[in-house]
Amino acid sequence: MFNVNNQKRKTQLIMSTTNLHEKKVGCKFHKREKRLLIVDTLLIAHVFLLFGLFSPDYVVIAAYLLVIPYMVLTHRKVFLYYFMVSSAMAFIWVFIAKDEYGYSSNFLTVAGVNLFPLFAWATGLFVAYIIYSHYENILSNQRFIRKLLSFSVFYWLLLIAVETIGYHFFKIQNLTTIACQGLPIFRCIHAPLWMKGTYFAMGPLFFIICFLLKLKNPHANKI
Repeated sequence: MFNVNNQKRKTQLIMSTTNLHEKKVGCKFHKREKRLLIVDTLLIAHVFLLFGLFSPDYVVIAAYLLVIPYMVLTHRKVFLYYFMVSSAMAFIWVFIAKDEYGYSSNFLTVAGVNLFPLFAWATGLFVAYIIYSHYENILSNQRFIRKLLSFSVFYWLLLIAVETIGYHFFKIQNLTTIACQGLPIFRCIHAPLWMKGTYFAMGPLFFIICFLLKLKNPHANKI
């Protein structure tokens, strides 16, 4: 009887110690996530404001080049797989629609491909998921369809906000398609219907591809 009770006490002590350790790790994890959320938000906001000071094509290229060292320094290398997906999607899209882009400023071009939409799409899709990833824990127990819908709504709202601000405040205007009807109320995304549809489909498609590749979110709660 004594040995049984003694064994129970040892088991309870081990479980108590384990739970305490998990709580400490969890606490550190959440504190780190809060700091990363603040840093990510501030960095993204500052980069966006740079559109008013420098040529937008240089800004998005610089932002794109900073992604890799920033993810490495913040110990989130797994996000580089998401970055590869967004880059591949941007390349394919701009290759298909390269003749539909011609901006009011003399943006950089290589072999007839305008670099602004290329780097803007690659960075934009990635940034949209970075922001969303901080809040994905809220949907941790939900089905994929629910997560897809949540990300899609967030992406659509972000897309409209960025396009509206870019078009009206920073005067980033695609002259090739400017004669096309823009979105009602916001008067942005002046493009043929098939391009508008693609713009809104890029986010959900990006999310689906990342899901099929089974990419992990390092911001997910480990405890």
